[in-house]
Amino acid sequence: MCLVAIAAMAQTADIEVSYNYKHFHRTGKEQNHQMILLACPTYSKFYNPITEYLDSLESTPEGMDVYNQMKMAAFTAGNIKDVPSRTVPMYVFKHKNGDTEVFDGNVALMFQYTEPYESQKWEICDSTKNILGYDCIMACADYRGRHWTAWFAPDIPIQDGPWKLSGLPGLILEATENSGQHQFTATGINATKKQITQNLGSDHYERTNRIDMLKTLRRFEDDPISGLSVAMGRKITVKGDVQINKSLDFLEMDYR
Repeated sequence: MCLVAIAAMAQTADIEVSYNYKHFHRTGKEQNHQMILLACPTYSKFYNPITEYLDSLESTPEGMDVYNQMKMAAFTAGNIKDVPSRTVPMYVFKHKNGDTEVFDGNVALMFQYTEPYESQKWEICDSTKNILGYDCIMACADYRGRHWTAWFAPDIPIQDGPWKLSGLPGLILEATENSGQHQFTATGINATKKQITQNLGSDHYERTNRIDMLKTLRRFEDDPISGLSVAMGRKITVKGDVQINKSLDFLEMDYR
């Protein structure tokens, strides 16, 4: 683990890609969040910039003071919604010569786990379309309970993409699973020399394994009020019934 972390810290990205991640809240409301991919040929980091900002703040006493002041100012002004929160507490570090390190969860429960790096078994198709000025080719793959359709750009010779998707002969600029519950769409691409840094807030993420994490998060999604009560150490009550759309599921569904 230490050797992997040291190697990762020495990596410099060649490309920075912004993605819109469209998915759905447990109530069925569509959500869209910005995600960033920093990648070089052997290593990449996929993350939500707001989550990284908050994890960075909470990694030092000085940062915690800044964050607490932000919250106090928002509460005083009656603008609680203006306080940034970890709506997508996700990082995926893909080390193509080693392991994939994942940080994930929700606003109440955050986990980390390590798994061997693997790419999907893609079938390249004949269809093409243009995304951000790049001619892209369609490819399909089944992965952990979902069928994915991806569009990759051969002119960008980095075999990577959003989330855990990778392994095509070109950067994945769009990927949608067949139910429409999850979609990644590139919104911008830039050359860069940014360092691919680690998650400074990793101490806030409980170490577990992938299947246990997904089962725990499923129980929370099915009964979020009880889950929040446990997470906060006190009973939470809400007015009215919370309507849960139980047909919605995570990016990976092989935990069931």
